[in-house]
Amino acid sequence: MKYNHDRPLSDFDQQLLLIRDAEFKPIAVSQMYFEDTFVFKTPEEAKKAYRMLELDIKGKWIGKVVGWWYGEQDFKKEVEKYERENDGYSKVLVHWL
Repeated sequence: MKYNHDRPLSDFDQQLLLIRDAEFKPIAVSQMYFEDTFVFKTPEEAKKAYRMLELDIKGKWIGKVVGWWYGEQDFKKEVEKYERENDGYSKVLVHWL
């Protein structure tokens, strides 16, 4: 089985530092659809992190950290969908933190 990317966890160090400095606690990182992907325990935390780090308070894009933002359960569903769409050709490589 081949993975959808071959990036080591260290590739995400800068983004994780910014996310943690903003006092969020990601539980996993990955890459899906060519975008960095950040996973949090709840969808509410993912949404708050997205709004603080990718958008400003007025909904304007600032792009401090850019990617996909998921709660854990939604992420697991998205991984299943992603792998199904790729006909089992690749498995999503997830770095659980």
